[in-house]
Amino acid sequence: MTAKLLSTVIAGRNVTHLDADAFWRRFGRLEHESLEFKASANNLREVIPAMAMTAGGQVVLGVSDDRRLVGCRLDQATLDSIMRRAQECGVDVSVEPLLVAGVALTVVHVPWVTSRIVTTSDGRLLRRVGGDNIPLRGDQLLGFLRTRMWDTPAVPPP
Repeated sequence: MTAKLLSTVIAGRNVTHLDADAFWRRFGRLEHESLEFKASANNLREVIPAMAMTAGGQVVLGVSDDRRLVGCRLDQATLDSIMRRAQECGVDVSVEPLLVAGVALTVVHVPWVTSRIVTTSDGRLLRRVGGDNIPLRGDQLLGFLRTRMWDTPAVPPP
């Protein structure tokens, strides 16, 4: 089945309509450096700055840890929560509402930030390693800062 694009609008954004197969083909089922699944917008404090410091990525809200589509509609509370967390670390995210097999989801698009250092609101520098947000410490931190200051690549790694 192919994805259907309809002109529904939520929160001023066009809603992408997908069937379940098209959704899983687009995102896959495994979390990695540039993909995170969350059931809600409640726990974004680490993933936004970690993705911004790695290569950017997408956080899909409304998907449980066991990969069930539990839903997270892009309403005022969800949008406010996303933007509050993004503002805390100074990252300009964008959001995309999805409707997958009748279940409302929200995708947070996190850009790769190369022009400065992005930390969590409590000052930690995190990077994505697989599906985890890992703090940089000691020589890892020094190496990252040296690379960032002198050798920032022009495009994200594959």
